[in-house]
Amino acid sequence: MKIRALTHLAFSLFFVTIFSYPCVSLAERTVAVTDVHGAYHDLIKVLKHSDVLNNQLKWTGNTDTLVIIGDNLDRGPESRKVLDLWIRLEKEAVEAGGEVVALLGNHEAMNIMPDLRYVADEEFAAFIPEESSSYRNKVYKDFLQYSRRDDNNASKDVFHQLYPPGYFGLVEAFSPDGYYGRWLLSKDVIRTVNGRTFVHGGISQQLLDLGLSEPELNQRFRYDLTQYATLYHDFIDAGLFKHYFSKGERKQVLQALLDGQIKSRSLNTRSMRKKAEKFLEVADSIMLTTFGPIWYRGNVYCHAYSEQKVLDQALRHFKSKQLLVGHTPDQSRLVRSRFANKLILLDTGMLRTHYSGHPSAVVIDDDNLSVVNIDNPEANTPLPDPVRKPLYPKGLSDEYLANFYQDAKVVNSKPLDDFYSKPIKLTFELNGKRHHAIFKYLDSDPQMQNRPWQRRLGNLADRYIYDLAAYKIDRQLGLFMVPFTMEYRFDGKPGILQYWVENSITRTEMIETGESLYSFCSTQDSEDIMHIFDWLIFNDDRNTGNRLYDKDNGFLWLIDHSRAFRSKISLPEYSRPMPNYLSPIFRAKLESLDSEKLQQLLGDILHKKQISSLLTRRDKILQRLP
Repeated sequence: MKIRALTHLAFSLFFVTIFSYPCVSLAERTVAVTDVHGAYHDLIKVLKHSDVLNNQLKWTGNTDTLVIIGDNLDRGPESRKVLDLWIRLEKEAVEAGGEVVALLGNHEAMNIMPDLRYVADEEFAAFIPEESSSYRNKVYKDFLQYSRRDDNNASKDVFHQLYPPGYFGLVEAFSPDGYYGRWLLSKDVIRTVNGRTFVHGGISQQLLDLGLSEPELNQRFRYDLTQYATLYHDFIDAGLFKHYFSKGERKQVLQALLDGQIKSRSLNTRSMRKKAEKFLEVADSIMLTTFGPIWYRGNVYCHAYSEQKVLDQALRHFKSKQLLVGHTPDQSRLVRSRFANKLILLDTGMLRTHYSGHPSAVVIDDDNLSVVNIDNPEANTPLPDPVRKPLYPKGLSDEYLANFYQDAKVVNSKPLDDFYSKPIKLTFELNGKRHHAIFKYLDSDPQMQNRPWQRRLGNLADRYIYDLAAYKIDRQLGLFMVPFTMEYRFDGKPGILQYWVENSITRTEMIETGESLYSFCSTQDSEDIMHIFDWLIFNDDRNTGNRLYDKDNGFLWLIDHSRAFRSKISLPEYSRPMPNYLSPIFRAKLESLDSEKLQQLLGDILHKKQISSLLTRRDKILQRLP
């Protein structure tokens, strides 16, 4: 396998940096597509509907700019034809006065690195003509020796499963010196066109904290990716890596080398150790990991009331009015939007065989953005996304749970004696489906809301009905952080039923076990929203035991509000740091609260004194967080 010397690498990156800009493009009309994943024929239809391609598959976009937001490769059978199309259209567009901007996505990076977990057999097969039979035979012999196998049909079958025909041809083609590798490594990862910024995954706070300009970010990304791929091929040629090593195994082997666990004299050289150190450095680079521009999904998933500040900072930083991303389809398979159209989500699952999606493009003409959906022409505007995704735990909506608990049968009950209020965990079953809920019935002051106010009792009350009040105001504010709650009777007792968040962990359990959760979303940001909510409802009983975190996505769920809604007008003090950000959306929701609206929402639960105190605290929150 051919490799690129590091001096060659440095010169190439310098050349790209000098001659691949300006990175800010001006165009009368912009068309954007993303996440083609080898869906060549549907891509052709999309481009024709977008008026940049004719029936002869020639460029007809004139001075238009066509932006490809990454992920042309993997999963689909004709990714090579897709790349060949882009390479040809890139030249034709320039000749017509237009531009094709091909940005890198995570799957382009994966093929270059190479990480070939998602390559389809047809994609490998497209590179059989380029594959060296002598090199394939060399790897096969090494495979037999390394795995201590005999040369027989069974061994050949295992080898072909590891390395389908065309595997090594593809690896060579996407290497830094390969035909497609060279082309891709000349491309950007982010580009601003007419005041709109395009990037495959998203922009994280961690990325913004680097303070890189758009050209600097592109240069840094190309450098880290090129370094990783170049060093990978060095280690393959040296025999230190095997082609089937995962990214984690590569790091383990190099760490073993640095720790002196590999005794080979040919590998224990100063040069090889320096390369190992460099590889481990770029392998953990933010550019190639979770919070980098090709992988980050927080702009799409995280709570709008906290992620808004990240998006607004990104737009200011890149002098842009809108961020357009791919990478993250949802069940609708439609183009969506967040933050009042400041974020446009373009991934609609173009590869139908894998995603059952609706191939689409976004067209920006005279500053107006519209959607071209070849399946449904009426789906021509982005669909607003919810405040966070998924909006409900396990995707179980409030309406679904209300109907389920109403109709289902209780098949098991378990008193939770460790808790002061002695709640009961109930198991419901209906049509073969089971869901759990917690039933709370303790009410220290029944009907207190309908009696003359007694400050002492009111500020000491422990009432199950306050959990329902917290749920209602959570939904009124658009937080969706309190699990579904409804009134319910069990064993003749009135109470409330709250959905039991499955596969969750309390903050207490996380502290005791040292367990951490994988999430794009900041725990600190989630708890800042909690902090403001607790200020509003005067909840001075928040503790590590009533903060639940969903293990699937790290989302925070708030439970146990039976001692909230005091009539105190001061904001309670908490041991955690005070929030310093209130999103415009959250502010508007708080400002919309008034006595009439809250009386209608909570008048059968809270005393008028509690409602007026809540509004006073609301005013103080708005003053404290301008």
